[in-house]
Amino acid sequence: MESLSRMFKDRRDEKEVQNDILQETFINTTAGWVNLLLLSSSGPIKIPVGACATALQSVEIACDTLLSGKAKVMLAGGFDDLSEEGSYEFANMKATSNAETEFAMGREPTEMSRPATTTRSGFMEAQGTGVHVLMSAKTALELGCPIRGIIGFTSTSTDKAGRSVPAPGRGALSIAREVHTKHPLPILDLAYRSRQLSFRRKQIAQWLENERQQLQDEIEFRKSRGDTADEEYLANRVADIEQEAARQEKDAIATYGMLEGADPRVAPLRRALAVWGLTADDLGVLSIHGTSTGANEKNETHIWNDVFTNLGRTNGNAVPIMAQKSLCGHSKGGSAAWQLAGLLQSVESGIIPGNRNADNIDALFKAHTYLIFPSQTIYTDGIRAGIMSSFGFGQVGGTCMVINPRYLFAALEPSVYEAYKIKNRHRQRLCYKAMSEMMTSNNLVKVKDAPPYNKDLEAPVLLNPLARATYNPKTGSYEFTAKLETKPKVDDANVKAVSEVLAGGVTAGVGVDQELISSVPSWNPTFVERNFTEAEIAYCKSQPSPAASFAARWVGKEAVFKSLGVASKGAAAAMKDIEILPGESGAPTVILHGDAKAAADAKGVKKVHISLSHSDVSATAVGFSRA
Repeated sequence: MESLSRMFKDRRDEKEVQNDILQETFINTTAGWVNLLLLSSSGPIKIPVGACATALQSVEIACDTLLSGKAKVMLAGGFDDLSEEGSYEFANMKATSNAETEFAMGREPTEMSRPATTTRSGFMEAQGTGVHVLMSAKTALELGCPIRGIIGFTSTSTDKAGRSVPAPGRGALSIAREVHTKHPLPILDLAYRSRQLSFRRKQIAQWLENERQQLQDEIEFRKSRGDTADEEYLANRVADIEQEAARQEKDAIATYGMLEGADPRVAPLRRALAVWGLTADDLGVLSIHGTSTGANEKNETHIWNDVFTNLGRTNGNAVPIMAQKSLCGHSKGGSAAWQLAGLLQSVESGIIPGNRNADNIDALFKAHTYLIFPSQTIYTDGIRAGIMSSFGFGQVGGTCMVINPRYLFAALEPSVYEAYKIKNRHRQRLCYKAMSEMMTSNNLVKVKDAPPYNKDLEAPVLLNPLARATYNPKTGSYEFTAKLETKPKVDDANVKAVSEVLAGGVTAGVGVDQELISSVPSWNPTFVERNFTEAEIAYCKSQPSPAASFAARWVGKEAVFKSLGVASKGAAAAMKDIEILPGESGAPTVILHGDAKAAADAKGVKKVHISLSHSDVSATAVGFSRA
């Protein structure tokens, strides 16, 4: 605003103005300066302008960018300045409260913003910014970042045709659009989706077996023509098969886990809640835009009551509303970021702050039976999910839903969660140290002197998708070096096992099995106790990846059954009759008990050799029965 003022007013008045003032008027300049001085990134930069809903638009754009794979980390937020011109025009629109009138009525400045009350007379302007760091759960877990909440749903919507830019609209109702059906849809049921995902993983395991057989046929054909396949070719083929299996599993998780897609019988918000096994009744707090203007609050509360009605929220289960602008005013472009910060705190802590200025709730809202406007703080026993809405001039309305982070942690395999906690504690210590140094040296902002690569490395870094910065302890920053990775890493963990099969073929006395690691429920105590001995359990839990270790032994047991020429009993207790433990040399050794030993004795088998391996995706085992 200051730059625009200088460019027009000061130029007109023939005052001295910098020659490059034009660039400071561009809306993307602020983000540009942030990157120039602090980040030096080369990822996407997206500059939404949505008036008072700008920060919410930023969050939705950030989520879309992350889901599309165009970035791994996004900074999303909004900012607005205070200006004489803006304040004057807001007052002309009767959007802001009049301080002189409020003082004359005996009110303090802290009481001048009163959303949803009969005495409301407009919002109090505020100045500031809000920024949130967004990334995928996978990235956050790998980095050990603090996870304050899960963005479970975002939406933005325009409104109907009209002739008023600031008029609030009801386009946000579309988050609850659906055609009602007589019976609930199976896809919304967690047990149904879990069953479908398990079946799909079995299909992928069968596909892996088929591809291994195809590869074996290919190798044999090449041998018949006197052509041999080198180790590099075999390693790449096995890795490509593994990668395709991972892609198929990702698609299955997207369908049955994240519920990607659309169905007219399922509202977008209902679908987003169902991902986590939640319903409309599990929304424990609603943060409203709440500008203390009659037009906005009449529209906003009407929208939410209709949303909960259409989604079938239980009668009598009113959702508590918090109106944050009663406390911190309206920062316009940054207000939704402030709202989101407050909503995250409320969901994580289980505390719903009361609206202290709610002296007399508008009687109009009595008709909205799904909404409640508390004036005192509510201490709950936990909030599963919360939702917020933000509206801006120019037909910009939007919503954002936050899920309690414990739903993510509960979905993790225990060893993964323990590894995350270690990384998170380490990051907390580093952050505490960095913040302490900043405070003691009075240097809260560290401006970069140069990008993390020199001029000669700029093109090699930007053109190489494998280029990664490394930490330089001397400078305390991350830098790119001349030694850049140039070859993709091939996951060849299963190559040896597959090579053994390809070399000897699958004949009598040889058993081969391969499964996705994710399809073996090693997180289930009942499954583990029923199928693994105490010694096996102790060994697997001591490994860097317990899930992969359990999966390798599971397929090993299946391979032993196949090598003995008897049918596997699957998850029955007989799997415990085959014990696979490391021998003196560290190589896996098979010990047979019960029915498995009886089957081996009947066939004259004296010893069973086993080869186990696992990649990041699957586990493979080859068993050899010897008389």
